[in-house]
Amino acid sequence: MSRNSRHFYDFGPYRVDESERLLFRGDEVVPLTPKAFDMLLVLVESSGHVLTKEELMKRVWPNTFVEEANLSHNIYKLREALGEGANNEKYIETMPRRGYRFAAKVIATEDAGSDLVVAEYTRSRIVIDEERETEAGSDVKTMQLSQLRALAGSQTATPTMTAKRRAWWLPLVLGLVLLVAGVFAFRSVRNHNATGVTPIISRTVQLTTWAGLDFYPSISPDGNSIAFSSDRNGSFEIYVKQLVVGAREVQITSDGGQNFEPAFSPDGSLLAYYSKMRGCIWIVAATGGTAKQLTEFGSHPAWSPDGSSIAFQSDPLNDLGAGVRNAMPPSTIWIVSSKGGEPRQLTQVGNPAGGHGAPSWSPDGKRIVFDASDLRGSSVWSVTVQGNDLKYLSAKLPGASDAVYAADGQSVFFVADDINSSVQQINLSETGEPIGNPIKIFDSSGSRIRQLSPKGKRILFAALTTASNIWSTPLAPITNEANGNPIQLTQNANVRSLYPVFSHDGKKLAYQSSLTGTTQIWMMEADGNNQTQLTTSGGWSAWRFFDGNDIAFVSNRDDRTVLWSIPMDGGKEKKLLDFDEDVVNARVSPDGQQVAFNSKRSGTVNIWKISIGGGEPAQLTFDKELMGFPSWSPDGRWIALQSKRGDDTQVCIIPSKGGEPVQLTFNKGQSWPYDWSPDGDKILFAGQRDGIWNIYWVSRSTREQKQLTRFTKLNSYVRYPTWAPLSDRIAYEYAETTGNIWMIELK
Repeated sequence: MSRNSRHFYDFGPYRVDESERLLFRGDEVVPLTPKAFDMLLVLVESSGHVLTKEELMKRVWPNTFVEEANLSHNIYKLREALGEGANNEKYIETMPRRGYRFAAKVIATEDAGSDLVVAEYTRSRIVIDEERETEAGSDVKTMQLSQLRALAGSQTATPTMTAKRRAWWLPLVLGLVLLVAGVFAFRSVRNHNATGVTPIISRTVQLTTWAGLDFYPSISPDGNSIAFSSDRNGSFEIYVKQLVVGAREVQITSDGGQNFEPAFSPDGSLLAYYSKMRGCIWIVAATGGTAKQLTEFGSHPAWSPDGSSIAFQSDPLNDLGAGVRNAMPPSTIWIVSSKGGEPRQLTQVGNPAGGHGAPSWSPDGKRIVFDASDLRGSSVWSVTVQGNDLKYLSAKLPGASDAVYAADGQSVFFVADDINSSVQQINLSETGEPIGNPIKIFDSSGSRIRQLSPKGKRILFAALTTASNIWSTPLAPITNEANGNPIQLTQNANVRSLYPVFSHDGKKLAYQSSLTGTTQIWMMEADGNNQTQLTTSGGWSAWRFFDGNDIAFVSNRDDRTVLWSIPMDGGKEKKLLDFDEDVVNARVSPDGQQVAFNSKRSGTVNIWKISIGGGEPAQLTFDKELMGFPSWSPDGRWIALQSKRGDDTQVCIIPSKGGEPVQLTFNKGQSWPYDWSPDGDKILFAGQRDGIWNIYWVSRSTREQKQLTRFTKLNSYVRYPTWAPLSDRIAYEYAETTGNIWMIELK
């Protein structure tokens, strides 16, 4: 092989350039870490053959000891970068208990470096492949290839072609070359200007300093004022503050409606906002005054550029946590006239999957960007104002939310849901497709970033901190009423601790935490002492102790959702069930033989059940809106669940063998069940009443309800309450969020 030779591997729409260590999809570079590229190269070179994990690790990390988790992580990143091919086949196949196999057909080619025209096209990220063109049966393209080579003086030009025959097409081909080169030069310059240079931050400014929670910033059209929501006077109201030294906040609303998500109208004279107490969108003058109701439902309003319409999400605002989703299924995006009237539904349930929220208009008013979320993550999409031409904008960075268009409409800013949370930017083509890789603009360095509001080279955001910990409240065993003050068991800041579950004797608690940077299962004494990490390969949802000493938990490894068990004192993990889909909220039955879980395979979230031994899952609920989050009764005869009806959710029960759901709660607000009392009569749930989250139980037999905690802050929430076996206490997640408004200015 010549010193200037270059090796390429082609499969599907991709080309691997071994010499330059680049992966292309068409004319775009697909970003890969060095080790991920090394792994891809090893796989494509061995296409069709099974490579064991040991062989892959030896070839990618020669003479280096690394844990198998590094292999799994890079395989996951490769699959994420490649996506799926035609007919949804995967490029990288997992061979159970063996290793991996690259399944796509790979064509190896070599460029000897002597073809001038081909080399020029390669620099423009166009590669002319004679073998593939001939296979395609394109005589015209093959002829053009020969003519181009002849034009370049290549030795591979057809020798029988006469000078006279060349003469008539020479200007045509030269013009074609110049035209194509010009087009790609233009695109290259545009893309370089758009994506080649990372924006430089000139300064970062903290705009509010309240010790509580300032949230949902919006910058005025002239860039001189901001609006935001704050609890500085005891309830959340809308405030406006000028961006000048010494300016004070001016309170705009004062009706106690728990008002959030202000948005300036294009002329700056009005503010649209969401009233949590009233459950709808209102409009008020930016200087204050009497507010006017605009809708009967919905939240997160966004004005169209001409001020004639407002887009909003159908889901209400349920939580103020730093990491909560803007919307959950089956939320959709709607549009209403800013003068009032009947709203129009823009997006449809399940397309895309997830709850649709946080809409934002393009500057030309033709498209709306939004995020689609569920419990496992969020993604950014755009759609026309007619409701068609969906575009997936965050494929290269899952976990994106809070997207907004830049002022020129050529890019979208969004929040990346990574370890620290960051503001990133993705550039768009003229047709609205994402171009290149996302550019990280600002890293939060510990806080969570939410709710962007750009104006020119200024970007506002809320920097939030949520203290999420496991708490416990003592109970009177006979009456099952609270019998003392709450006790904080863990002491973590900006790390979420959740999913507590008691051991059979009530002496220990298992829970999930990401204290060490990855999500793992932890153990502690019931009083909070001796907190130790139990798993090391990732784990979440420590749903139940069973077989006396083992903990069942779910984990996603090798891009598959698997149910595992591990002894409570540590030891070897045991695989119990490999799900065939991305499963959340999997709950093991008391006898350890069955698993109930959420699934969207029927189109909406419903509860399904499967045997630990495998087999086909059985559908237990058949709801058109949402019935999910199962919880088994102690005797295994019943399953408590959460049903959604409009803005409210309720506690229901069904027989574990299937049957009609029976509704137990009828309150306005949220009721999220999680566990049962040891006697099997009461369902423990997190309930939101008048915007405040607390722990409640409801009796299956009498429908009586009892409140167990007395938290009062709107910027806090409780989740996942679990009942101790002796009925003497409950444990749960309690989280409280604080934060301020910040601004970054770009050069």
